[in-house]
Amino acid sequence: MAYSREEQETTMVFDNLTGKWNVYSTVSKHIRKLSQITEVNVVETENDRPIAIKCTLNEKQVSMRKERVMTEEQRIKTAERLSKARKSINKQEN
Repeated sequence: MAYSREEQETTMVFDNLTGKWNVYSTVSKHIRKLSQITEVNVVETENDRPIAIKCTLNEKQVSMRKERVMTEEQRIKTAERLSKARKSINKQEN
């Protein structure tokens, strides 16, 4: 039986000695992403679909970033720069 939303989890434990992350997940979105970047060990399946996996990631495969929060003024300036760059590229192509 697939895990309910309340039961789904992804845990990552870092081993400083080996420099590896040990990962366990029952979240389908995370299972799909992890399957694309590393070899996964399927712990449980349902209808030939993995519902629980374990895997190992290298230290560099995991990053912790602060969410970028932009003010409205910064968004407008960024949009203007992007628009200008697109126009410049379109002129070069024509």
